[in-house]
Amino acid sequence: MRFIKRENIAGIDMKRSLADIMINRILTAALTFALFAAFCPSPAAAVTAEDLKPAVFEALGHSVPQKYFSGYEGPLTHKDAMRLCLEAMGWDFVIRAIDQIGILPEWPEAEGVSFIARTMSPAPPEALVLRPDEPLEEETTKALSEWLEKCSENVRWKASFAYNDTELIMIKRGIGDPEGPANGDIENGKNEPLFAALLAVDMKNVPCQIATAVMVGANKAPLATIAAENFGVIGGINGGYFAGAKPIGVLRRQGYTDSAKFWPNRSAFGWNENGEYIFIDGKYTASISGDHRFDKFTEVLQAGPLLIKDGAPSPNTEKIHPSVLDLRHPRTFVASSGKRIFWGVVDGRDSMHSVGMTIEELRTFCSQLSFISALNLDGGGSSSLWWRGMTFSLPSNASDRERPIPYAILMFEPGSGVRQ
Repeated sequence: MRFIKRENIAGIDMKRSLADIMINRILTAALTFALFAAFCPSPAAAVTAEDLKPAVFEALGHSVPQKYFSGYEGPLTHKDAMRLCLEAMGWDFVIRAIDQIGILPEWPEAEGVSFIARTMSPAPPEALVLRPDEPLEEETTKALSEWLEKCSENVRWKASFAYNDTELIMIKRGIGDPEGPANGDIENGKNEPLFAALLAVDMKNVPCQIATAVMVGANKAPLATIAAENFGVIGGINGGYFAGAKPIGVLRRQGYTDSAKFWPNRSAFGWNENGEYIFIDGKYTASISGDHRFDKFTEVLQAGPLLIKDGAPSPNTEKIHPSVLDLRHPRTFVASSGKRIFWGVVDGRDSMHSVGMTIEELRTFCSQLSFISALNLDGGGSSSLWWRGMTFSLPSNASDRERPIPYAILMFEPGSGVRQ
């Protein structure tokens, strides 16, 4: 009897022990799963371009057509997301400009999206900049939207690249609007898109000369063609006004006069191989042909109006048509800081990229850059800037091609010069 009782008791104890083991195993598994879920969350849903665009458009306050975007397939990385946002703001040309810089041996690390993200203000979310190859997650789109909202209020970027006593400077600001007027809203515009490129030159070390299209076998030719066909050219820019293939106003190059007539009331810029230069105020100079003070300047071109004189705005219109003065256009100008000469271009007629400037806006721009002298040159479809084999301005012509011009100003490697 006692033996049977012990067997029963032993059987009962064994059943209870197995049940306890099973419960413990279930509890352990549940706890393990809970800990794994807490510390190893499941991957977030991937974000595609089509997922991100609505948030981008809402932050900017308008939609952007597909033609302004690169082709994005599959989930976006952080870098993809930053590119998409920059393209939505109308900064695609700046991306391409920096990518061009990256071709040059001095800046192999210059890559458009990453370079701009590190140097623009306000800066994109830090996580995106530091980890560009990670996949974009839904929670990160909120930070992107907040950044874009700041950009829609005020966004700026500036970069420079120096080479052989020349310096390429690029300036970008504002947000593009594909539905906005090409020239922007002069009266009420806010944070409108603008792009400018300048070549700063030490004229004592870098020869600057006027070169005509005739030298390349044409009456007119694009700036890139004129520059590439001359030996040792570092940079180039378009010059003064012209009609057909003839300059309007004085044009003197290498001491020879191509056009002798000094256009009444128009200002001019002259220089020589010694690095001496002069801004000639048309208001006080009727002609330079009989004035020996100007004989030493072997390169002279006339345009106008004068923008800055002795560090102050020069308000003279020089009898230039109001449509040239008061409407926004692409602009070309030459200016001095007192140490270097700056040849500059402002792109225009593009509501996404750059709306251009009025003459008064260009005066203000030159004053903000602390120039002590500045002269407006020929603008519109002629405006173009070239440096080290590449164009760093966007043509405003419908064909997106450079307008042929009768002459250009070229900057040369020391010891080089334009051929006769």
